[in-house]
Amino acid sequence: MNDDRKLIGDLVCGYRKAKILFVAVSLDLFCLTGGAGAGAGRIIKALRSDPRATGILLNSLAGMGFLTKKSGIYRNSAVSDRFLVPGKREYVGHNLHYQNIIWDAWSKLENVVKKGKIGFPLRKLLSGRNDFLEGYIRGMSDIALRPACEIAERLDLTGSTRMLDVGGGPGTYTAAFLNKERKLRGTILDLPETLKVTRKIFAGHPLSGRVSFLSGDYHKTPFGKEKYDIIMFSHVTHDEGSVENLNLLRKAFSAMRKGGLVVIHDFMLNRDMASPEFAAVFSVHMLVYTKKGRVYSSHEYKTWLKEAGFKNILGSDVCSGSAQPSKIIVGRKP
Repeated sequence: MNDDRKLIGDLVCGYRKAKILFVAVSLDLFCLTGGAGAGAGRIIKALRSDPRATGILLNSLAGMGFLTKKSGIYRNSAVSDRFLVPGKREYVGHNLHYQNIIWDAWSKLENVVKKGKIGFPLRKLLSGRNDFLEGYIRGMSDIALRPACEIAERLDLTGSTRMLDVGGGPGTYTAAFLNKERKLRGTILDLPETLKVTRKIFAGHPLSGRVSFLSGDYHKTPFGKEKYDIIMFSHVTHDEGSVENLNLLRKAFSAMRKGGLVVIHDFMLNRDMASPEFAAVFSVHMLVYTKKGRVYSSHEYKTWLKEAGFKNILGSDVCSGSAQPSKIIVGRKP
């Protein structure tokens, strides 16, 4: 009974720790507490913040293990120094900025459940945050690197010469596929503001001569006819409704050459629609700021692929054992 109470208590109060960390990252606090660290007075002066509030925040971060405190000096813990300092190779702060921005959307969950209408579409939440958008897109590249390399290594890309990366963002999957198959050329399709960042990423990149960019909305922008050997959808379909996803796959089928491979990568549910836990909770994440999005099951993807005309449909796990396991479903155009 006590363990059950603790489970509920930890869950209910979990938002407190999350918000503390969001605010610390938003203030770039871990830049001030790096190296030899800093005292509260120096931190307060640098942040131009309230002394009482800042002291309480610093002590909470020490209590949570993100800072150490000795003789009045606050220093980054090993975890904070590795993941929470801007400029570090494994920095995850861009994603924390994003989670903080969509906090308001989650606050409206009860209203969404009752009325079925979102109050904060993602574009509204990100409006006017161009500096954040670039950092976030670059941060997504870091997060996508492991699954992108794993997927590219697993697939047989021999003989493929043209790839379309739909909603490709920073182009991480394009780069992974092109690194594996030297004859392959990639086209990244995404919105104009996203591609501004993608072009910067590929400027001077060893693969830049093999990458092109297609600016537009993937619902409205033509994919072409029988142009591609590979079409990739990574973390695109969870933003869309069932009808929209089927239409995208039909559009992809038309744009593919015979024998071409469509690859869907996303978080996916089992047929019970309630497991794994991460995917079930992420579906609520889609609920609060997309009109039709949710997490789908592998079975649903396979059904859509069959309806779109694909054959030899197979699925497999990606990054199994990680905190955010995903899957790929692939199909070939006969």
